[in-house]
Amino acid sequence: MSETIDHKVSVSPVLPGVSVSLNAQPYGGFQIVVFSPAANEPSELYSGLRAVGFSARATAAQSTATVRQSFGRDGSGLLGGWTGPERERFLGEARRTLRRFGFAFVPEVPHVQRA
Repeated sequence: MSETIDHKVSVSPVLPGVSVSLNAQPYGGFQIVVFSPAANEPSELYSGLRAVGFSARATAAQSTATVRQSFGRDGSGLLGGWTGPERERFLGEARRTLRRFGFAFVPEVPHVQRA
């Protein structure tokens, strides 16, 4: 599965075949990006993320066997970005939720400006 993902991700022994990253957004927030087998999406993980305020955003098929599901959360900053205290709180809630599913460390992927 890692052959289809072009950045660092965290894997979980609890959810085989599922990987996660935190992708920075240009306006100060993050999206949680979940890569999973198309035939075995982690619905309990999705429910856990929704329970702490993250909502499903874009879903894309990476390949015929892999799904990329993004979750985001709007803050009170400009364009829905996160303020400093929101960043601390929202990332803490996200990381605690991800740890419950076996993701011990989730890398933060910086935003890259594309020309």
